[in-house]
Amino acid sequence: MAAAAASAEGTLGEVVNDVADTSSSVSQESRMQKRKTDKVTVSVISTGGEVHKEGASKVQDMGSPRGSPIREQRKKLLILDLNGLLADINQDYHNSHLSHGKVRGKLDLLGVLTVFKRPYCDDFLRFCIRNFELGIWSSRLKANTDAVVDILMKDLKQHLLLCWDSSKCTATGHYSVDNKPFVLKELKKLWNKEEPDLPWQQGEFSPSNTLHVDDSPCKALGNPPHTAIFPYSYSYKNEKDDSLGPGGDLRLYLENLAAADDVQRYVEEHPFGQLQITERNPNWKLYAQMLDGAI
Repeated sequence: MAAAAASAEGTLGEVVNDVADTSSSVSQESRMQKRKTDKVTVSVISTGGEVHKEGASKVQDMGSPRGSPIREQRKKLLILDLNGLLADINQDYHNSHLSHGKVRGKLDLLGVLTVFKRPYCDDFLRFCIRNFELGIWSSRLKANTDAVVDILMKDLKQHLLLCWDSSKCTATGHYSVDNKPFVLKELKKLWNKEEPDLPWQQGEFSPSNTLHVDDSPCKALGNPPHTAIFPYSYSYKNEKDDSLGPGGDLRLYLENLAAADDVQRYVEEHPFGQLQITERNPNWKLYAQMLDGAI
């Protein structure tokens, strides 16, 4: 017990003996025995700032089996797409007066784009910043990505760990029917810290603590299974959409995932949105060619 108390003293605050030794005539052996039987209390600061008193035996339960110092784990890494998830970005000029902003110039070769922010987007982003290490990864050009992030996030963008664009995607050499290139978002680039300016150490994030959220399942081809979920694409014409709001399906899902021990296990046990593309997909031959052509 004395060893456990000493360990708790170094990590969780002052350890106080409830019973003081008031007799000067008690032998040293008796005093040691008394210290073993005294109740020891520890002050623990909760996340809400309250102070709770726990028995010293609880300290070992909270830490390792040997009562080693408790080290708070870093929050999970959450990688969000832009279009179809946080906003509807399109060329609907007829309703552009209803949009939250316009992106001008030769961006993605589409000219002027209108940005319709998804309902509850601001509140959702604040929720993500509180509960995750947050990053943005879009397959659009850098100028386009930066402009959209400015519209959607404003001052909140300072909390992003990364803001990646198409230059960080992996080309496959294949194109969609509207002549847009098929690209991949390879999470190993984050886990291996392939960019030196990423604000973490290599190995700090892995499949067990990273979630990619994208409305395009093909962007996650080649990544380990159950490291992504694929909500259905948002359209600004859906005025009743509440997925990002309190009680919304995506918000609730992420609340539970933030508290889970392992991302892959949680995603496997709790499917969400569109299915992950696997060999059972009827178009797998095409997707396999995309993987083979990835450069």
